[in-house]
Amino acid sequence: IVRVQTAVKNESDKERAVSLRIVLVGPDGKQVGQADTAMQTVAAGQTAGFSQDIEVKQPSLWDLDNPHLYKAIAQVMAGEKILDDEVTTFGIRQAEFRADSGFWLNGRNFKIKGVCLHHDGGAFGAAVPLGVWERRLERLRQFGANAVRTAHNPVAPEFLDLCDRMGFLVMDEFFDCWTIGKVRYDYHLFFNEWSKIDERDTIRRDRNHPSVILWSVGNEIHDTPKEELAKGILKGLVEVCHENDPTRPVTQALFRPNVSHDYDNGLADMLDVIGTNYRDRELLA
Repeated sequence: IVRVQTAVKNESDKERAVSLRIVLVGPDGKQVGQADTAMQTVAAGQTAGFSQDIEVKQPSLWDLDNPHLYKAIAQVMAGEKILDDEVTTFGIRQAEFRADSGFWLNGRNFKIKGVCLHHDGGAFGAAVPLGVWERRLERLRQFGANAVRTAHNPVAPEFLDLCDRMGFLVMDEFFDCWTIGKVRYDYHLFFNEWSKIDERDTIRRDRNHPSVILWSVGNEIHDTPKEELAKGILKGLVEVCHENDPTRPVTQALFRPNVSHDYDNGLADMLDVIGTNYRDRELLA
């Protein structure tokens, strides 16, 4: 069952009566489902919500070897006239983490062999042509990689499109700092005001990518030695993830366990999947 939830905003200066049609298109380009809603009046400047469940029989699952992709075409209708439309690519797959055996995708248990990729493309800087990313991912696959951790900020959406098409798993990461900065003019100056807004918007932008299996709310965060401060922030960040995407677990790149005491004071237990950087001997101790 594919559940499609849509928000339609009336940006005209008068109320409009509209319906919503959702057309699902399969990997082969053929229509596999459709749903139409009843007419609904939307006041000027207001937003109406629509939710439709569409059955897809014998779906082609998104997997690493066969990254099958579907399209959902949302059409705002006035009678039979299309006022606006939006095309969203998605995949159908089951992904989960189990404490005793690790990661499972579509009923198959295997090891995630990941790499950490920052947003830049070497000499290209931050404006990276898609062909550069594609070549890099192809080479990484030759080395045995099947997953990418984005670092340490929202990645270009075109990169996630590429991971969808090529069959890479993705840990999508939001922040390199919270309220305590690492350099003078970094995001800590804006964290309290903007973090939850930016996190929410990134999740809503990226949540239909089948390649994304994890949200990461931080990388080596310097707030964590301050237990109460860090726990309060993490609680709010995890809640934003669960509210905007209840289907994916939340992790964080914890570090310096003997300094932060994240594993002793309960902070690590607030994460759905625990992630740690380096210092393996301290963890074993």
